[in-house]
Amino acid sequence: MAFRCLFHVHTRHSFDSLLSPKALLERARKLNVGVLIVTDHNTIQGSLEVQNLAQGGPPRVVAAAEYQSERGDIIGLCLKEEIRTRRAAEILEQIHAQGGLAVLPHPYHGHALDDAWLAGMDLIEVYNARCSDRDNARAHELAQRLGCAALVGADAHCSLELGSAMNEFLAEIPGSDAELQDRLLHAPRSFVMQRSPSLCRSYSQMVKAIKTRNPRLFLSQAKRMAMVLAQGEKQ
Repeated sequence: MAFRCLFHVHTRHSFDSLLSPKALLERARKLNVGVLIVTDHNTIQGSLEVQNLAQGGPPRVVAAAEYQSERGDIIGLCLKEEIRTRRAAEILEQIHAQGGLAVLPHPYHGHALDDAWLAGMDLIEVYNARCSDRDNARAHELAQRLGCAALVGADAHCSLELGSAMNEFLAEIPGSDAELQDRLLHAPRSFVMQRSPSLCRSYSQMVKAIKTRNPRLFLSQAKRMAMVLAQGEKQ
């Protein structure tokens, strides 16, 4: 028995995505996803909306979010309520106080790491479809050094990215949060890994620019997208 887990996905509840919860759920079902972990920026609302649409699954939808802190992003899984603080230590404390798990996403992109802070992590994202091969290799080494369980993340902000990274667990699909946490921490797993299209990264930054009213960011990303498209035509 096995199940597929799609981890690290953003919906329109994030400042850099327009992906609708309905479209996400439909795509996840086409990909035969058994567990879907939606991680919108600073809010669990996206995961709760997808959870409500799923009506008990499949897939099983986890209440989760990716919170910004002064030390970098932290993902909380199996949350029962929103976390308001943006202090790293307090985010970790509140995740665990709710009985949840803490995941360190893309460790070498936007983080200030130290061992005392890392000790609070339960899992590490060892592959992020938007990160460089070098940063992903370092993340894998970090997980091994710390003895943390590993996940791969699509970091998807649009539908095209949803199949770029997948966790495949050799275990029965969990029926509760407790069973899910046990699978995430202990079950044997393999990974499907593929870099997300670079155009998707520019697209999500353009969405961010629109939502945050940042014309300079929009123009820089539009220029980057045009260059990528021009290079593709030449090849």
